[in-house]
Amino acid sequence: MKKEVKQIKKILSVTLNLLIFAFSVVGILLACILARRDGYSHWYKRLYYFTQLSNIWIGVTSLVFAIMTVRNKPLKTVGLFKYVFTVSITVTGIIFCVLLAPFADFNIWTFSSVLTHIVVPVLSVFDYFTNEDIVVEKPGRAFLTLIPPAIYFVFAGTLSLLGVDFGRGDTFPYFFMDFKSEVGLFGYNFEGLPQLGTAYWIVFFLFFIYGLGLLYYKFKKLLEKANKC
Repeated sequence: MKKEVKQIKKILSVTLNLLIFAFSVVGILLACILARRDGYSHWYKRLYYFTQLSNIWIGVTSLVFAIMTVRNKPLKTVGLFKYVFTVSITVTGIIFCVLLAPFADFNIWTFSSVLTHIVVPVLSVFDYFTNEDIVVEKPGRAFLTLIPPAIYFVFAGTLSLLGVDFGRGDTFPYFFMDFKSEVGLFGYNFEGLPQLGTAYWIVFFLFFIYGLGLLYYKFKKLLEKANKC
């Protein structure tokens, strides 16, 4: 009976990870193919955004995870990558729903957008918390979740400072990364619509992401203890 249950869990794990990979690929491809329709100058400009990059990270990792599961290979290392990139894709979904979608002045709820901002994040989080093969051993691993966004901040910040167009006529990917705004890096303005300097946003996001990583670690441990009872 235990062997059958284990086999079912294995099949479900492989299926779910392949779905994450498939939806991330479809979402990214559609975003690139329809880039001009959505107001972007070139298809590859889409790849300058954290949305597409985080989908690539979690999609590729999920594919590798599925393949290694089928081949009965050790999943410790790839499971850690799954944890790190699950936090990244969660941030993608949260920023979209809380900071971007409510204030967008164009149709942001496209099919590709729903896939990359909603479907892939939800499936990734579900897989993380239900997959027993994804094991994070120490709370200190939460610091690893800061690496992808830190790399992105450096990447996008460099392009922004060089004046590179992110596809829609702006030299920044998101409003909170506009180094050349009225408040700049360390300024602020609380008259009318509140504005904060980019440095404050970056610090806030790094603390938020670390907290989210720690929360995911602790909640996962609680689920593991509950399953053993």
